[in-house]
Amino acid sequence: MSYAGRSKYDEPGRAERYKARSERRNQEEWALVERLLGMLPAAPATALDAPCGTGRIAERLLARGLDVTCADLSPAMRAATEERLAGEAGYAGVVALDLEAAGEDAPAAADLVVCLRFLHHLPDAATRGRVWRTLRSLTGGHLIVSFHHPVSLHNLSRGLRRVFTRKRGDRHTLRPAALRAEAAEAGLRVVRFAPLARWRREFWLALLEPAAGAP
Repeated sequence: MSYAGRSKYDEPGRAERYKARSERRNQEEWALVERLLGMLPAAPATALDAPCGTGRIAERLLARGLDVTCADLSPAMRAATEERLAGEAGYAGVVALDLEAAGEDAPAAADLVVCLRFLHHLPDAATRGRVWRTLRSLTGGHLIVSFHHPVSLHNLSRGLRRVFTRKRGDRHTLRPAALRAEAAEAGLRVVRFAPLARWRREFWLALLEPAAGAP
């Protein structure tokens, strides 16, 4: 299936605009990631950032002393990550990865997998299911994913803009109960949900781990 998230980041100038994203917003989201990292039973040694975008999260994971592999479907994003992180201690490089259909050349499973600002691009449960299965295969310890909660002032304002502009959006919301059920089908168990700003912002994180007895 084709959807904006698979191709839009290779549009001219898109990677550069993403690289220039608000540092305040980046820091807010990273602080939420750190809150979940503080709940892990043991500090991870290896991490996979997928999709890595321009390397903003990978850079912070490297600063924590992890060995980090980056992966992204977009050549433009991979190039931006390489430019940002080349030569950094612990940086294991950036590889091409389609989270809907990881092949034999997919990176090895990591203690920690981080998948931020991707799930909301996926248009339906079937597409998310393929991604969940890939993420499960890459998760050797814990997985942190972001998603957009439908009940928030932010999401309401976005919906109103679509009504007035008559433009269809390419962002999709997901209730925590639906995320829990979809992840369980792929063999993942939700450990904790964490909202950035409950009721006000749509951005949430989920911390997951392989379910007991799952293959």
